[in-house]
Amino acid sequence: MMKIIGAICALMSLAIVFSACGGETYADKLEQEKKGIERFINDKGITVRGTYPADHKFAGNEYYLDPGSGVYIHVIDPGKGDKPVKGKTDVYLRYENILNLLNANDTLAYNNFQSTYMTFRYGNASTYYGSGTSTASQMQMYYFLSQACVLPLEQGLGNEAEVSLIVPFANGSTYQQQNYIPMFYARLIYKFTLDEPE
Repeated sequence: MMKIIGAICALMSLAIVFSACGGETYADKLEQEKKGIERFINDKGITVRGTYPADHKFAGNEYYLDPGSGVYIHVIDPGKGDKPVKGKTDVYLRYENILNLLNANDTLAYNNFQSTYMTFRYGNASTYYGSGTSTASQMQMYYFLSQACVLPLEQGLGNEAEVSLIVPFANGSTYQQQNYIPMFYARLIYKFTLDEPE
């Protein structure tokens, strides 16, 4: 009887060892992400800077790496007029051409800015994510909206500002965090209004 119990324990131990060796760890996911982002930066000839320009002016292929979040920000247009007010300003966010950086041929979304937008209340972090369980808008927010998308507004951008972002999964959307996917947002446009955008 002891031999049978010993054999069962030995088989269970082997099963545990093999299952632990076969799966990817969080560190493996981070390493894949790092390589994917580095490959994208090299392929696109992107220059990374460590300081954010006070005038919001970036060279053509220059990105600021935010040290706290690991998000890369490129301001296309700093916008105009008043800056958003935390807790009061509703922001409508349109996007164009979002790519999966682990698979450069995988375009996750393309939008021509005419119909689709996401909305959040600036300064209210609970509005920065979607659950993906109800409306089309919630699904869209689940896939694409995150704290990283709001981060450029912290730099003092105005209404109708346009940016491009490289977003690591840890600071990305719910979808990114669940699937360990870093994303490139070719263009995001912010509009501040309490009315529906045109």
